Amino acid sequence: MAAQAGVVYFDRRPTDEACREVAAGLAPIAPDGVSAFAHAGAVLAHGACHVWAGERTSRQPRQSSSGLVMTWDGRLDNRDDLCLTLGHTSSRDASDAAIALAVFERWGIEGLGRLIGDWSLVIWDGRRRTLYFARDYMGVRPLYYYGCRGRFVAWSSSLGELASRVGCVDAIDERFIARFMALRHSTDVMPYEGVHAVPTAHCVSVSVDRIETRRVWNLEPAVVRYRDPRLYEERLRALWTEAVGTRLRAEGTAWAELSGGLDSSSVVCMADVLINDKRVDAAAIQPISHVPAGSPEGDERRFIAAVEDRIGTKSRLLILDDHREVDDAAADWATPLAAHGVGLALVQYVREHGGRLVLSGRVGDAVMGCLFDNSVAVFDDVADRRWLKAAAGMRQWSRATRKPFIEIGWQLARERLSAAFPAVRPAALSETQQRGAYLLSSRLRSLAEALPDDTTAAVASAFPPSKRALARQLLGYSGEARLSIPAPPLDITYAYPFIHRPLVEFVLAIPGEELSAPGRMRSLMRRSFAELLPPRVVQRTSKGYYPPTAMRTLRPRAQAARPVDRLEVVRRGWLDPERLDAAIRDVIDGGAAAGAEVRRALRLEQWLTSRDRRGPAVTPKQKGGEHHDVLNA
Repeated sequence: MAAQAGVVYFDRRPTDEACREVAAGLAPIAPDGVSAFAHAGAVLAHGACHVWAGERTSRQPRQSSSGLVMTWDGRLDNRDDLCLTLGHTSSRDASDAAIALAVFERWGIEGLGRLIGDWSLVIWDGRRRTLYFARDYMGVRPLYYYGCRGRFVAWSSSLGELASRVGCVDAIDERFIARFMALRHSTDVMPYEGVHAVPTAHCVSVSVDRIETRRVWNLEPAVVRYRDPRLYEERLRALWTEAVGTRLRAEGTAWAELSGGLDSSSVVCMADVLINDKRVDAAAIQPISHVPAGSPEGDERRFIAAVEDRIGTKSRLLILDDHREVDDAAADWATPLAAHGVGLALVQYVREHGGRLVLSGRVGDAVMGCLFDNSVAVFDDVADRRWLKAAAGMRQWSRATRKPFIEIGWQLARERLSAAFPAVRPAALSETQQRGAYLLSSRLRSLAEALPDDTTAAVASAFPPSKRALARQLLGYSGEARLSIPAPPLDITYAYPFIHRPLVEFVLAIPGEELSAPGRMRSLMRRSFAELLPPRVVQRTSKGYYPPTAMRTLRPRAQAARPVDRLEVVRRGWLDPERLDAAIRDVIDGGAAAGAEVRRALRLEQWLTSRDRRGPAVTPKQKGGEHHDVLNA
């Protein structure tokens, strides 16, 4: 993977100093060196952190024969298909970056939707004096930009590096604070005024007189039906092999989070099979787990042990209680969304042991149908005019969920009506969001309640009723780039097999009852992976419960936060002191109702404190890494 940064001055000013500044900013987060292109007011820098096979021989920034210059951060999963389409004789002849640049040269912005994988890119067209930023549909690879129309645009993979370089570290955007507390994340609103994240599945085009944003890929409905149900299992196994395999095109040992649940266990066990069969580049898989010390309800070690026995490798264990307060002062000041606690401890452990890649089972719950009540699946029978089967399905769901038949019918009627009249704007914050917004001051509460246009419901309404809820979930993950939260350090790459685009498209296209049937939650996953996973994991229906551990570590922090009047979040007028104090007292007294909201409030306070400890931003002046001035773009 890589870090990207740069600046374009539209007046074509000399860039020697800017090149040194950008390279120096990337050097701390680019362990394998920095290189740069500089010409006619444009600087594009690439900070290398080699993870994927073939990256070491791929030189960036990359230039095309037509004069385009590109930096690339990512992994391309359909490189063979693209090479055939482009007419390349062999996919081994080109790096991922070269293929992506060739796609853009042939098809322009529309071609970016053909790129499957985790990626972000920057392309400079010197002839048209136009800059292009783009990200994949889930936004796993970060990319931020700051523009001063008509003068310059700057960008970086590192939010802190960009904010320091353009001098906006003290211009905190209070809309971000409001949305942080209300769990209303957005790529458009960052902690600093004027800084934006490149939207997922979009391309942002910047020229001297305009900034345009264009969608490059859409989640669209499709239908997949097999006569033999076993073909669904066979296809899922093939797609899962591909999803994990493409993320093991990596050097050395790949690490993987292992909780003992179905999702993480499926990642680890499939990785082990592929590595043992020598079908991937990775040399080994090393699981890593975090478990609570004194909460039996959250202790998953019996399931972890079952996976260890299956693959013949012990998982490295981190105790949750010992790592709740871990933070990284070098990164913590930039955003309250920076990785911290046991998540950061895991990253640090992997780094200390020479790792750079971590596989995760996040989003598996959504994609694989972790639904106790999936009664909307009967809509598939209704669509096919199989009325008796639909009625029988409703009875089965009534028994499985222990809900009256009439209640199941009423749920389905409401779902049908909501699909017929999709809302362009949500009516109000959800109950969870309201609890966070409740602690805000009246001034910021209005910012949290001023919701932007949200077309998620309208887009999801195009899907069959049995898949509308899943489509809404995935669109939410995509639109808010949730997989970039929390933000891990850039020298560690996270990969998520469950967001493999062909896998997601398949799951959205198959019958709802195949995914999750009455009384058989995740039925397709369990059937397909029955031989891959240990029986104890396949048959489990429980999930680990971690709130008791979290509350034990939160209470002393909450106690130390009183009196709240001295807190910076109160002094700045962000949080209501009376409401915050009442929530903190409830946590201290053993309540858990406001635990998540108090934790977010204290996280904001920690962020502000780390900013104060950091002191004034100092722009690096020393030359960091090598850079190459190119006279002719």
